[in-house]
Amino acid sequence: MKQHIKEKLEGLKSNTKNVQLTSGRLKEVPIELNICTEIRYLDLFGNSIDEIPDWFYRFKKLEHLSLRNNTLKELPTIVFTLENIKYLNLSDNQIHEITGHYFRNLMSIEKVDISYNQITSIPSEKITYSKCNSLNIKGNKLQKFPTAVSEIHTLEKLDLSENNINSIEDDAFEGLENLIELDLSFNKLQYLPSSIGQLKKLKRLNLSGNEISSLPKEFENLTSLEFLDFNNNPIGRVPVEISSQGVSGIINYYLSLGDNVQLFEAKLLIVGQGNVGKTYLMNRLIHDSIPETQTTEGIDIKTWTIQTQSSSDFRVNIWDFGGQEIYHSTHQFFLTNRSLYLLIWEARTDQHLISFDYWLNVIRLLSSNSPVIIVLNKIDERLANIDEKSLKAKFKNIVSFHQVSASSGKNIDLLTTKIRAEIDSLPLIGDKLPKVWLEIRTILETQESNYISAEQYLNICNQHGLSNKRALFLSQYFHDLGVFLHFQDDNFLRNILFLKPEWATNAVYKILDSKAVIARNGEFDSDMLDSILEGFERDKRPYIVTLMKKFELCFEVERNLFLIPELLQPEKVEFDWDYKDNLRFEYQYDFMPAGIMARFIVRTRNLVYDKTFWKNGVIIQRENTRALVTVDQYSRKLYIWIHGNNASFLLEIIRKELNDIHQSLNYPDVPEKIPCNCQECINSKTPHLFNYAFVKRVGFENTFRTIPCEVSATGVNVHKLLGLYRIDSPEPDNNPIYSLDKILNDLIEVGSRILERKFQKKIEDLINDDIVDLLRTKGHNISDQTRSGTSGNGKGAGELDIMIRMSNGIPVTIIECFRLESCGPKNTVIADHLIKLLSKYDTHELKRKFIIVFGEAERFDNLWTNYTQYIKDLNSNNNYGDDYPLSGFSVRDDLHSFANMKVGFSRHENNGEIVEVVHVMINMK
Repeated sequence: MKQHIKEKLEGLKSNTKNVQLTSGRLKEVPIELNICTEIRYLDLFGNSIDEIPDWFYRFKKLEHLSLRNNTLKELPTIVFTLENIKYLNLSDNQIHEITGHYFRNLMSIEKVDISYNQITSIPSEKITYSKCNSLNIKGNKLQKFPTAVSEIHTLEKLDLSENNINSIEDDAFEGLENLIELDLSFNKLQYLPSSIGQLKKLKRLNLSGNEISSLPKEFENLTSLEFLDFNNNPIGRVPVEISSQGVSGIINYYLSLGDNVQLFEAKLLIVGQGNVGKTYLMNRLIHDSIPETQTTEGIDIKTWTIQTQSSSDFRVNIWDFGGQEIYHSTHQFFLTNRSLYLLIWEARTDQHLISFDYWLNVIRLLSSNSPVIIVLNKIDERLANIDEKSLKAKFKNIVSFHQVSASSGKNIDLLTTKIRAEIDSLPLIGDKLPKVWLEIRTILETQESNYISAEQYLNICNQHGLSNKRALFLSQYFHDLGVFLHFQDDNFLRNILFLKPEWATNAVYKILDSKAVIARNGEFDSDMLDSILEGFERDKRPYIVTLMKKFELCFEVERNLFLIPELLQPEKVEFDWDYKDNLRFEYQYDFMPAGIMARFIVRTRNLVYDKTFWKNGVIIQRENTRALVTVDQYSRKLYIWIHGNNASFLLEIIRKELNDIHQSLNYPDVPEKIPCNCQECINSKTPHLFNYAFVKRVGFENTFRTIPCEVSATGVNVHKLLGLYRIDSPEPDNNPIYSLDKILNDLIEVGSRILERKFQKKIEDLINDDIVDLLRTKGHNISDQTRSGTSGNGKGAGELDIMIRMSNGIPVTIIECFRLESCGPKNTVIADHLIKLLSKYDTHELKRKFIIVFGEAERFDNLWTNYTQYIKDLNSNNNYGDDYPLSGFSVRDDLHSFANMKVGFSRHENNGEIVEVVHVMINMK
């Protein structure tokens, strides 16, 4: 017995409640413990105890007992006399057997861990009563799934990993309706029973390291699943484009697999400045000829079939990008992984270093460092040398350099050989795909049209045995692969499938290239599209404009009038700005991707002050605070000046929008700088700049109270410096923007704006744009929870979930939006949204939440009457449940004077607290 254990034993008293005697070389339970009749927690981990004494029965109040890592050979049955025991850990012992009677007793304990013993079987006696919610039998020698477990209806977590289980009874999961986590990894399972589909609450499932080659169709019933691990099974890996769809996409893939074929396909992207011979090179590779074409405008996509070691029929999709500068801001939407890049440089130009730096950085950021072949073209006109060694040292994804002439064909064969080798070695080549998927793809690719409606697409899939749900998974896969474009997350674009991506993107480029639009500094209207998109069907033009809005290339200034910020005049507009006493902030880029400022202007369009913006800058305002935001492409810096009472709050809004843009560019760690505020720097135009992340870390860890300024060589108080850049409000309501009453008033105002616009736009646009945009103009920090959910009425549009947060990320409230045409007592839409609002999305138990209902009934007054009655009857509604019983409902006509808007307050009980839900109904008919 170790000395520290002796000291603990000497200090024991009859009222001692917590005892920890771990790793003390104990061979038996110390007799000194028997006086502790009030003990509730006992940990004897890491000793050599092989028997539990009879006097253990005295611990009537014991709740937590750990005997982990001892030498017990039998189950200590005396534990079952302890009526209050809730947690029992017997892992890492030498227990060989558990009889049926004692297993029933074990299951009367809430949490049991018997992992890493020598248990070979568990008797199948029926368990009529249990309390157990967590059972760990990991690392034993079970050969069959313990059927007794199926009777434990209370079980929420079950770990059977690292056993030798090779079979599971068909009905094994029928009684486990409350199971949330199931781990069956590293067994010898070859199949799963159909009853697994009954685990409707299951969120985590680990099946890795088994011998499973197929799944039962009931697997798709696991609608709550959030995590699924199938690694190291014969069923095979999931294509990366499928895994990005989440668990539901993975399940759909495996259930669809059936008769399958291997996919040998990749994308070859040809990039570079304009007029360097990209199109000539593409045609030389495919046809061994040169085209009679002009400069590529937009994107040209061709198919090239080659022979590699993996396949004699390897499909290469070549994307030839136009080199004009305006196109560069759109490349982020097409540069993807599973790709090989050809960076073309013209031998006769001396500007190669700028070209290399730009394109190699773009590829590095947007394609996860996909391999790049640098091609020196037009060597028959001039041969220039480049520093290959230095470039490869900086950009590790460069695989080779080639000197060719697309015009004469010189050295093209050597380049082709290298392309075949590199494209064959790309990761994830040879994925298995359901044969029916490729059949559907072939049908779509042979369509003469550039697009089809989503309804036509679903009909084609239905004819091939795919349900609508599986068809949408498939179109998402095609979209991610770059074969077709289907933007399911947009309520308008989801109605069309672009069969030829170049058709849609080239239409966008026609607008970007239009001389008329350029002459108007990026402004265009619907009438101008008649001439710009003359060859494009009139009814499809709204899709093109919506596509531009989605790509953050333009925004709507007013009804049917749009602006492309990238085409604004580069010269700074005239404005007055007092640069003294400003809150300053800078971003310093190693490489500045194109379009950052244009996208920022699009995102903050509703905050722009007095139309003050140009290509490289904008002034925005929230209440009495203004910010000047500018970029300098040459110094690769973005500058922010802010003055006003709420400067730090406006800075948080700006940082959030910029950080979202950086995240979309795979560039999350742009250095942020703040100026020193010492006496020498505070009024200087060139103050010392501190790294903001470092200053925050110092302030958080209190490493130092001051940090030195490199200009004045004096110490600067860290907390005083940080105080300028954050809102230190202990209570959310101390700032009026966080007041729930303020949010309510803002929502009523937002509702009035929607009523003004309801005949100008479709409901989908209102929900997806106006709600969020208008709230942001009121200064709220908005987190758009989901913009691609399916509405309760099954129409698939009109649903939005919004969270309003403080600047530090703490939630203030949640807003749930949905459409409603009718409301009877059997309606499930309202109950579903209420339950989601009260429980699913709210882990913080917020005091007040909001519901916005877009009423679409012929009689708005009848709809509101029926809705209020529905809310009042919630407690007798089986669809609503008992978790948040209604304690009252009141209509608030005093909050506004609009006949087309109604407001009501419902109050719900929750663990002794009252949660309030504000219902705002707007007449959209």
